[in-house]
Amino acid sequence: MAHSVPISEAAQILKLSPARVRVLASRGQLPATKIADRWVVELDAVERRRKENPPRGRRFTSRNSWAALILASGEDPQVDPVVRSRLKRALLLEGLRGLAPRLLNRAEVALYKSHPGEIPYILEDEALMRSGISAAGSVGSDLLAGREVDGYVAEAELEKFLSRHALSPAAGDAKGNVRLRVVPDDVWNSLDFSGRSVAPKTAVALDLAGERDARSQVAGKNLLQEIDRENKKRLKRRW
Repeated sequence: MAHSVPISEAAQILKLSPARVRVLASRGQLPATKIADRWVVELDAVERRRKENPPRGRRFTSRNSWAALILASGEDPQVDPVVRSRLKRALLLEGLRGLAPRLLNRAEVALYKSHPGEIPYILEDEALMRSGISAAGSVGSDLLAGREVDGYVAEAELEKFLSRHALSPAAGDAKGNVRLRVVPDDVWNSLDFSGRSVAPKTAVALDLAGERDARSQVAGKNLLQEIDRENKKRLKRRW
């Protein structure tokens, strides 16, 4: 097994909080393993992340993250004109792919375990807005979803959703087959996501690009490049 370090040590190396490192591990962005009663992270992966160029600027709020995603999808996010102008400028200068690290606050991500036979019912649940591998086919990708779920739910719906489908927290990526991305209620309601079965293409692309699976990453990055090319032309005309 690769040399590993505790979450607390990884946090010190990356100059992040231990909670933030746990989130990165739960998203598969840092390989982690549970040994006895504690989680450890692969040191090589921590060092690679430390050497990466840090994202420019602060993270957007959940509301502004979604406003950027909706704007990048060609829709009107219904935000203050000043905010819209700033988001347009950011999209033109950095592109959606460049902004990806600043859009992580769009949702809190958690992994859950489900019986494989429950997966079709979870995907059909009206409270779920499918994304990532669960929405790949809806955005033109030829990726095929297996016995897994990826999608967004409103914060107020989470507990009922977990109970309805008998979901339990996953101990790690290897045991989790349902990834739920929880959106604050005020953002979910203001954007009228209720009843929307598939997330905006921009969100689907970002979620695929953030996967550990290489094919999903490539599909997501290709979608982001396509979106950025379209936006460069469209947003410049409206600037």
